Amino acid sequence: MSSDSVDYGALVWSDDLVLGIEEIDAQHREWIALVQAFERAVRDGGTAEEVRRTLAAAVAYTESHFADEQRVMGEADYPFLDDHVAQHDLAWDRVHAFASADGGAGGDDALRESLADFLPQWLMLHINTADRQFARWHKGEPPCAPADIEGRVFGDIPV
Repeated sequence: MSSDSVDYGALVWSDDLVLGIEEIDAQHREWIALVQAFERAVRDGGTAEEVRRTLAAAVAYTESHFADEQRVMGEADYPFLDDHVAQHDLAWDRVHAFASADGGAGGDDALRESLADFLPQWLMLHINTADRQFARWHKGEPPCAPADIEGRVFGDIPV
């Protein structure tokens, strides 16, 4: 897959995101749906309750998905698991900071907009870089070329 075909600003599930690891692919589909619901609530001016509810669901799923994905990688003896965990930890810290800050669930429009920008973009890029590297390693394929990460909103989190 070419990074040129991925729009990191548009979070949608497509066959381009399939890694070929059924458990992870199913979780990514669910995660994307939850993040889309939050993103829609923010962009469409949803009620504070709707924004809070969709954010809480996305944040809870983020934590459980990270744990499940790391378990799968550990069971496969993935040699770059520590690097992957570090990426998850940095992203989790960012998401948790947004979600727990004043207004993260409904009061501060700028904060909600920032998280609605960060989470979809990071998720798309992470699936297409770090997760794809694991999937390729898991299948015995050569690593893929690095994605073009110009203009991303989370320059401090490695991919």
